[in-house]
This record gives sequence, structure tokens and C-alpha cells, in this order.
Amino acid sequence: MKTLIFYFLLLAVTAFTQAQEIQLEEARVGFAPIDAKITRDADAYSYRINESYAGQFMKDPIAFMKENFDINNFLAEVEDEDYDSFQVIFRSGQGLLKAHYDNNGELVRTYQKFENIVLPLDVRREVYNSSKGWTMIENKYIASGNSDLIEKEVYKVKLEKGNKTQTIKLDGRSLGRTSVASN
Repeated sequence: MKTLIFYFLLLAVTAFTQAQEIQLEEARVGFAPIDAKITRDADAYSYRINESYAGQFMKDPIAFMKENFDINNFLAEVEDEDYDSFQVIFRSGQGLLKAHYDNNGELVRTYQKFENIVLPLDVRREVYNSSKGWTMIENKYIASGNSDLIEKEVYKVKLEKGNKTQTIKLDGRSLGRTSVASN
């Protein structure tokens, strides 16, 4: 008798679950990068991004922005605002990219700053050869340029040796190598 009741219950549950319809909500595609958290401050919009893998954003911030940020959708969202220009800031755990746009959505200039990155091979060699016996304790990468072209890039490397510390600056363009944020 218990078995018969169990089979009827199983049959009833199966019939009810197959009879239910599943309705999906409409998906809305926006202008924000992957998993962004957006904040606004006057004419600046800041996005806190979560990368699909470590270093995705830092590898090439400008290309990441172009792939994950639709400027036309953004302009449609803020069309009620009367901006001459605006700034969009993309932030990750290691740094940021500031992109300045004009009111037509054209990229005017960019500024990048990253901390404690894996330095490119040429930069590591230069630091090692010029500072034997010193240990790197932190570094910063700073780059800027017009439109999506990087025109200036600097590496600031802080070194220590015993009780002494020193900071060296390296011009990324003079080392004859590709930049952290290639263009």
C-alpha cells in the first residue's frame, strides 16, 4: 500500500512539473563593461569592473574599454544632460583608466595609472642592471595620450637596500619595447 501511494505521488509531481511554463525576463544590454558598478559625480561616471580573468583590464585598458563600453548607448542614456565633455573612469583592483570624451562621444584623451604590476621584461632588465643589490618594493605605471594613442608612459619603481630606499623613474617610450597598455 505504501508503494502504491508513493507511485501516485511521484506521478502527480511529475505531471505538475512538466505542466509549468517558464517565462524569462527581457534582457537589457547597456553601455557598461562586464559586471560594472556605476557611480556618478557631476560630469564624471565611474565604473568598478570585475575582470573575467586576472589582468584582463590591465593588459590593454583602452582595448578593454572599446570592447566593453558602448559610447552610443551611453550617450542615449545621458541625452537629457547638457555636457560639453565628460569623463568616464574604469577602475579595477590594480588601477584605473580615465577616458575624456567630447559631447559627440569622441575620445579626446586618456590617462592610466596602475600599481604593483608585473613589469615588462625590458623594464625589469633596466631596473636590475641599474640597481644591482636593491629590491623592488613597489611600482607604478602611468600613461597618457590623446585619443586612443599613448604618448607618454612612465614607470616609477621604489627600491630598498637595508635602511635605504630610492625611487627611480623610467620612460617607457625610451626603452624600445611595447607598453603595458599597448595601442
